[in-house]
This record gives sequence, C-alpha cells and structure tokens, in this order.
Amino acid sequence: MEPLLVTRELVAGYGARPVLHGVDCEVRPGELWAVLGPNGTGKSTLLRAVLGVAPWVRGEVRLFGRARAEWEPRALARKLAWVPQSFEPAEGFSGLELVLMGRGPHLGLWGLPSAKDTALARAVLEELGVASLADRPGEALSGGERRMLLLARGLVQEPELLLLDEPTAFLDVAHQVGTLDRVRARVDAGLGAVAVLHDVNLAAAFATHVLLLRDGKVLARGPVDTVLERGALEALYGLPMETALAPSGARLFAPRAPSR
Repeated sequence: MEPLLVTRELVAGYGARPVLHGVDCEVRPGELWAVLGPNGTGKSTLLRAVLGVAPWVRGEVRLFGRARAEWEPRALARKLAWVPQSFEPAEGFSGLELVLMGRGPHLGLWGLPSAKDTALARAVLEELGVASLADRPGEALSGGERRMLLLARGLVQEPELLLLDEPTAFLDVAHQVGTLDRVRARVDAGLGAVAVLHDVNLAAAFATHVLLLRDGKVLARGPVDTVLERGALEALYGLPMETALAPSGARLFAPRAPSR
C-alpha cells in the first residue's frame, strides 16, 4: 500500500540551528503513529515541516506520492487535515460554525456550507460526544471544549491523512480516551494519522506504530508492540521506568520513583 506520508533524511527547524536531524518515517492507510519524546525535541516541528509551516533545510517530504512543494494548498487540504496545538480566535462564532470551517476546501465558488455539510458537522459533534457545543458561542468555550471542536473540524474535513499536535491536551481522562478511540476507529477504517502525545500509556493503548524522538533524532520507530519497551523509554526520557501487565493484557508504563 502506497504511503500517505514519507520523510527522508529530514532536517528542519527555525533560524540557523535545525531542530530535526535526518528524520525518516512512512505513514500508510490504517496506521496511527504516536510521536513521543521530551519537550523541545522536535515533535511539533516534524508535523509543521510536513505541512510546510516549518522550513526544512535538507531532505524530502512526500505526501500521497508527490513532493510536498508540488501540492496546491486547497487540493492538499482536501486530503490532509491538521489539528493544531494552539487555539485560534473563536469569538463571534458558534461551535457549529467553527467546525464547519473544516468543510472549506470542499465548498464551491461562494464558500457556503450546504445542508449536507451542516448535517455532517452535527454528526461528528455527536460522535465525539460534544453535540451540546454546536450552539455555544466561541467566547464561552473552555480550553478542553475548543480542543474537541478542533478535532471535530479536522474530522469534518474528511481527510485521508490526519496530523494531530497534542490532541489530548486540556482534556480530562474520559475525553482523552474518547478522542483517541474515535481517531483509532477511523484509522481502522483506512485513515492514516500521526499524533504528538506525551502519555506513553495512551500511545500503547491506541497507536499502531510509534516514533521516538530525542534531540531531534529518531531513537526508534516501528510497531507499538515492538518499540514501546522499558529500555527504549528509559533512553528516550533519561529516567528509570517501571512496566506492568494489566489483567486485560494491556502494558502499562510509569517512571520509577526516586529513592528517598
């Protein structure tokens, strides 16, 4: 199956000092890649470089079989959706209007959403368990509620590839699990996705593959059951780790408490 995303020897960053150093990865349909690593190691920069927002110095980015530079923005937006880490101004818009912005690449000359577009947006809000936010004014939304609407906007875009930068930030545990569960359901149906995460256990529970980044370099990458193990995580975070097996069979990871 042809990859949706390929990076080869990617060197990218800001200013004179690159953040990423020779990053290789491939994402195919039906794969959810979790990107893990310490703060400042280049996880968000990787996604932004794929989008063309963070300049790369050397290497290659290919999307859907074509070089990133060959894509016209609107055409790419019909196939790739981006759920950013930071919030955008929401004042003056309802929750439904914010989500409908994701239909923009698919709209006609006048840019007006149809009844079908509105029905799709409401269905996604219902799927995510936040249908009550449809009529909520943007200025009355909490950080977590805005996060859920950003995800809904990305899903309404109906992409083939979904990039998510810390999609579980600002969310309670139930919504963290619900968010990744809905993304994984779409991945199982053929979507490709890359998510920057900080919670190793969420990555273990929902990702199919993981990419471990430290100091802008790939420490390890591959299927989650192969890569997520104590030694790799200790090298990634510079901390001793404990592992356990839950009665359900799920693997659990936690930093070892320092001796006192």
